[in-house]
Amino acid sequence: MPIAVKRNMILFLLGKMTAVLGSSIYGFAIGLYILAETGSSLNFAVTLILSVLPRILLSPIAGTLSDRWNRKKMIITSDFACAVWLMIVLLLFTYVYPEIWLLYVATAVLSILNTFYSSAVTSSIYNMIGPDFLQKAMSLNQAAASLSTILGPVLGGMFFGLFQITTFMIINIIAFTISGIASIFIQYDLFAEKKEKEINSTIFTDLKSGFAFVKNQVFIKNLIFLSVFLNFWFAVFPVAMPYLVLTIRKMEPVQLGVIEGTFSVGMMLMAIILSTRPEIKRKDVTIFGGLIAMSTVLILLGLPNFPGMLGISNAVFFPYFILMVLLLSSFIMIVNMPIMVLLQKSTPDEYRGRVMSLLETGASAMAPLGYIIFGFLLEKMPVWILLAICGMSIIILILYHIKRRILVESLREADKPKTITAEI
Repeated sequence: MPIAVKRNMILFLLGKMTAVLGSSIYGFAIGLYILAETGSSLNFAVTLILSVLPRILLSPIAGTLSDRWNRKKMIITSDFACAVWLMIVLLLFTYVYPEIWLLYVATAVLSILNTFYSSAVTSSIYNMIGPDFLQKAMSLNQAAASLSTILGPVLGGMFFGLFQITTFMIINIIAFTISGIASIFIQYDLFAEKKEKEINSTIFTDLKSGFAFVKNQVFIKNLIFLSVFLNFWFAVFPVAMPYLVLTIRKMEPVQLGVIEGTFSVGMMLMAIILSTRPEIKRKDVTIFGGLIAMSTVLILLGLPNFPGMLGISNAVFFPYFILMVLLLSSFIMIVNMPIMVLLQKSTPDEYRGRVMSLLETGASAMAPLGYIIFGFLLEKMPVWILLAICGMSIIILILYHIKRRILVESLREADKPKTITAEI
């Protein structure tokens, strides 16, 4: 691995892990604080909505700006802006107005800033690492994010009873500052292509041209549509899992925590494995095979609710749930990694931010709809039937694409090697 690429990867992982860990600790502590102060799960839900909604609404604009502006400056500015904003919130909350609504505003603004940061980072990975180390970089990126997601609630829970909520703000301020400093020393344009900017273009014309580009690219267009429908059907998992474990099987909340924590563990382990392996060759086979395997596991998750299975001890089904969730998250990584590598490679640099943001918006927007629909259906039908319907729907969707062969052929075409050298 070239020295410049290795340095970029180390600094990138340092900044990413620090930022995600700080945000994870802070987010967990804020949730506990709001629950403790108000005793309302609705107030807690508001914080979740405020952390997700700006990303759904602003991702296309953030992607467009990341294609127009200098991405390195955008990343550094977002990091330090988060740190400065939290410092302002810390001072206001400590000395002026220590009210819950201020934490809501803080969450919403941080989500907005993180949307721009995330868009700029995602569209910069290719230029920072190059085509030969994409799988390694993106796998290690996911491993760092998963590890931080695992450690965040653990450390947040440990520290919550020991420190004031303002201490968690300080931790996150330090985390954003470290991430920003690390970004200063990263060469984000190491493999960048020369871009010719349209002098008279506006944000809206660039956004429109991004939609037009996606529409004319068979591979990207079909991949986005596939992702939208997959995320809708997969939304059954986070809704059905707590209901199945706590309400149907009558397990303890701590057992649900272990089961859900296994999801991040599975993603982290598979990400580490993929980071040590050569880039996946037959990406079409890997993606479709992984999707079918993922759908099968989704169906099997309903087994503890199957007629005749309710009498079996939870001592049997607790490890069963852990194994199924571990497999599910591993298969998700096996599917996501080659898709993201192909998207990075097949999208021209001047459109990469918009393509990635449109994919994220489409996928994220369907999840809340899935939560509402499946939450309603859980009260009308057995869990195992709903999981079977969702799993079979994904399999039918995959078989449809395999039969049409349009996505299969475009996957193979996008996977053809291209030679790009770093700028000296």
